[in-house]
Amino acid sequence: MRTEDALRKIELLRQVRVKNGALPTEAENALRLVEALMVRHAIKREDVSAASPRPTSRMTWIYWQELLNEFGLQLSRFGRRGNAAIGNDKVIYIKLGTAQWWIEQRSGDERQTSVRDWGVESLRNYLNQHARRYSLLRREA
Repeated sequence: MRTEDALRKIELLRQVRVKNGALPTEAENALRLVEALMVRHAIKREDVSAASPRPTSRMTWIYWQELLNEFGLQLSRFGRRGNAAIGNDKVIYIKLGTAQWWIEQRSGDERQTSVRDWGVESLRNYLNQHARRYSLLRREA
């Protein structure tokens, strides 16, 4: 691996953070890999900062899919937008590029946005409070 490749990988690994949707263990592993690459290729911290800045991290659908799977919800997606139904009256909408999500609640023929927030963790907190977890064998309250 060349030094240029290592710099590119370091920049990508530095974007693996909890605020970008990664789990704490993933963020910790990414930090360790960054340190190992810097030692192996004798890269100084100043060299990493001087490298050309990359666009902000792009999340993948896997984080959202894994979260919704925890609650027995099925993610449907098209391009950079997705949704999942919570029961018969609520739908979660997700915009992948901004990590924004919102809940629309249906009452009769009318739909109303009840919650709007950003990030995987905030959606996890919402679902822990407002959605039931389902398993294949039994329903949990």
